[in-house]
Amino acid sequence: MFLFCTSIINGQEQTKAIDSLYLASIENFYKNATDAKSEIWTGMELAPVCLFRVNGPALLYNHPNPPESFIRVTDKLYLGEQKDLQLFGATQIEINGTLTAIVDYGLSHYFCIEEVYAELFHELHHVYQRNFITQIGFDNPAILLTYPENYINDGIKLFEQKTLYKMCFEQDSNSFKNLLNQFYSCRLKREQTIGDFLRYEETVENMEGPAFYCEYKFYNQFASFNEALKNNYNQKHFFGILTTPFYGRKSLRHRHLASGMAMCFILNKHFDNWQSEYYSKNLSLYDFFISKFIPQYKELEMDSLYYDISKFHTHQEVLGHQVSFSKFNTQQGIKITLKFNKTPQFNGFDPMHAESINDSTILHKTFLKLSGGKNDNLFITNKNAVTIIDKKIWFVKKLILFTPKGSVLIKNNKIVVDIEGENVSWTGKLKMKTENEIIFICE
Repeated sequence: MFLFCTSIINGQEQTKAIDSLYLASIENFYKNATDAKSEIWTGMELAPVCLFRVNGPALLYNHPNPPESFIRVTDKLYLGEQKDLQLFGATQIEINGTLTAIVDYGLSHYFCIEEVYAELFHELHHVYQRNFITQIGFDNPAILLTYPENYINDGIKLFEQKTLYKMCFEQDSNSFKNLLNQFYSCRLKREQTIGDFLRYEETVENMEGPAFYCEYKFYNQFASFNEALKNNYNQKHFFGILTTPFYGRKSLRHRHLASGMAMCFILNKHFDNWQSEYYSKNLSLYDFFISKFIPQYKELEMDSLYYDISKFHTHQEVLGHQVSFSKFNTQQGIKITLKFNKTPQFNGFDPMHAESINDSTILHKTFLKLSGGKNDNLFITNKNAVTIIDKKIWFVKKLILFTPKGSVLIKNNKIVVDIEGENVSWTGKLKMKTENEIIFICE
């Protein structure tokens, strides 16, 4: 398999042993997923999957209509190149009209293949949600960038998350009930502080909670480690987020993956067939959770230290946005500013690694994709870029990036940057060029 993979992918870096590892195991993953899906989440259906490595191969499995550039390896496995489909991150994309779960197995934070496949099962659940559970929608990442950085909300949220963590493992029914009332009261108290922004949190929990829960269940069913190692990963990756202090917008979406997962975990300990019931009702996961347990409001018995600590750290987060922007503007290389006469199409970004500097300035740290006319496109991965927006993140007026000297070509009314992590090709006209800066008007 490794030799075959090496021989059929031309024009890219030499295929690695890690690629062979996933080529040899993806079929077994899909069999495990097929066998476990109904036990983990009643009614779940599987979709095609694609594992890939940036600047390496893409492994497409169980797809009904693979791209022409992909070569058949086995009955259901096809092999192509990541760059042909511009794959990035762990998400779901349409490949030849079919929604497909994708994961980058080349990232360094994965300790073993079980972690990769658990995350792929997570993305498979998202495809199931998008194909069959139409009443549940994804969160609006634009709201994430305007979420209030308020120390009172942050202080209560820290207490709320620790309470939810305790609920996951509490065995005594009376203690559980007290924790439940505390959790419920925290949410009501925070709603008085941030209002409808609480709905944003719920939309993350609605979709991501079940998917993160499926990832947890799949990992624990198929990881071939002893219980000590599995428990260590469970605490670090799934539950530990709830007991880690965060402030402002930092890891905000990630926190609600964990809170949604924790609610699913608790529901599963107390009720049978709750998954089908939840997906059949037009309720948020939080409202469904509350309807099943029926808590009561109680005055919060919360130490003032939560407020004292969050007041300092939340303010530091706000100051940190300006520090981030300053570092961006003082980096080495040629500063390129693209000004758009016509708003480009916003094709994708990574909401968990985008930082709102202010109401009109967004710092993208991992992924941004825009397109314009027939051959106008921009694709940035693992490099910083700033967009200047018109009220909403989707409406980009201007883009700023830095690139090494000698990497920019301006010819025939087109600007081109084609290096690792930065691919820009856009039609327009040069407005200004100096040794250290270029301003280009995009048509």
